[in-house]
Amino acid sequence: MPRMPAGALAVRPSGRRSGPAGFTAAGILLLLLVLALVGGSFGGLLFHAGELPVGAVLERPYTWSIIRFTLWQAGLSTLLSVGLAIPLARALHRRRGFYGRRLLIRLTSVSLVVPTMVAILGMVAVHGRNGWVNDLLAFAGHARQDYLYGLAGILMTHVFFNLPLATRLMLNGLAEIPSAQWKLAALYGFRDRDVFRLVEWPVLRGVIPGVAGVVFLLCFTSFAIVLSLGGGPAASTLEVAIYQALRFEFDLPKAAALSLIQVLLCGILTVLFFSFRGAPAWGAADAAVMEADRHRPDTGGLGGRLADAAVITLAAVYLLTPFIAVALGTLDGRGWSIVTDGRFWHALGWSVLISLAAGFIATASGFCMAWLCAGLDGSPGWRPLRVLPELVGALTLIIPPLTLGAGLFLLLRQYTDALSLGHFMVISVNALFTLAFTLRVLVGPVTRQRRRFENLGRSLGMSSLALWRLVYWPVLKRPICYALALATTLAAGDMGVIALFGTERLSTLPLLVYRLLGGYRLEQAAVAALCLCALCLLLFWLLEQLARLGRGEARDA
Repeated sequence: MPRMPAGALAVRPSGRRSGPAGFTAAGILLLLLVLALVGGSFGGLLFHAGELPVGAVLERPYTWSIIRFTLWQAGLSTLLSVGLAIPLARALHRRRGFYGRRLLIRLTSVSLVVPTMVAILGMVAVHGRNGWVNDLLAFAGHARQDYLYGLAGILMTHVFFNLPLATRLMLNGLAEIPSAQWKLAALYGFRDRDVFRLVEWPVLRGVIPGVAGVVFLLCFTSFAIVLSLGGGPAASTLEVAIYQALRFEFDLPKAAALSLIQVLLCGILTVLFFSFRGAPAWGAADAAVMEADRHRPDTGGLGGRLADAAVITLAAVYLLTPFIAVALGTLDGRGWSIVTDGRFWHALGWSVLISLAAGFIATASGFCMAWLCAGLDGSPGWRPLRVLPELVGALTLIIPPLTLGAGLFLLLRQYTDALSLGHFMVISVNALFTLAFTLRVLVGPVTRQRRRFENLGRSLGMSSLALWRLVYWPVLKRPICYALALATTLAAGDMGVIALFGTERLSTLPLLVYRLLGGYRLEQAAVAALCLCALCLLLFWLLEQLARLGRGEARDA
């Protein structure tokens, strides 16, 4: 039988470049654009801060009181959130058979996208002077207590937001413990304290610094919670002071100086928290988190079961009652009159437009920058630059949205009426803020799939369009759609940027809820908050479902 010529079955390259090269070019351009926007914002702050030197602002006792309170409330919030998350994460990982476990774990997954104003309204309905807790106190014959406004209310609401987040990040860590370790612990008959000391704590010890860093930064830059529940100047943070200096005092040099102080502190704290441990992993397989290891040796004791039941029950009551209170508050028919108000539909329309625009921009930018990261990682000569896109994306966390918006406002007002560009400003700043999250979600899957298929595309000589349509999109559509859903719902619930640029002609549902709360129209605020929550859930669900469209669903991204 005649031998076939060598290479007869080889696919000859067509000469076209493998991989969608346009994504790399777009990633470079977007990287430069983000740097330009962040640099422009910083330049605007520096320009106006020159009229009032930062040193002069630091000499004022009020400035130091704001800084102390900002650090104090963030530190206490972090201590409470992380400290309470440890027993809750252990209990959820250990108890796999109780009804509602999946619901609670899902709740920890979506804590970031819960609109701030919905949570604030729920906390007021439960813990306010006329809330459920005070109703129980009055029924028991005790006087009603005013404990919600001030430091206590800020801490309670921060724990409401950050306890689920910290719990989920710790669950991600516990889910990565190899099954062999649990089998070995069962073989040696480890008790509960031995399991914690020898198996769980070595993992949690590596996760906690990153978790604490994320929670601290979120609390340090908290705006809507402090603005709504601070209760006065004694409980004011840098974010609120910047907002007041711009919106009420129109003291631009003061606002710029305070913004620079906040950026400096955020930068120092970011380096401090993440330089030696790194940021926590946001993604873990749902199946790994949902399923506890069957070989845990500490699931049988009655005392442990009772303790875990108490921890899970208290956490569920604390986290679910505000949502239940908001939903029940809408049963009063008077509140539904808000849906006949033109302001409601005006705010709803702007919420949908701003959130979708910011979400698509952030997701497209995050994907292109993730593609650039993967390309740099695959090129030995350029590999040291791989972290550059991620660092640029993280800049939007170091510079909070309100500070970023304030800097751009100060920059643009030198050339035009910045408030007339409010809708563009809100979309741009929200896209920049959510870029850090989309980039974090996408960079891992994109890098893995480029390593996997880059040589395949080169050997087959596939065109860029064919390679994207047939290879990359089927395996990347799930993380892309998740990133889109996350960015869109984060933008829909934003209160910081719209508070700065909002007017009668530019309003969103979070701003409408805040105004209704300020006017003590709690029934209408509850209906508006319920609609806002429904909008966020609907957007999240619909955008995630985009991944199911097409020929099938690859699950290995």
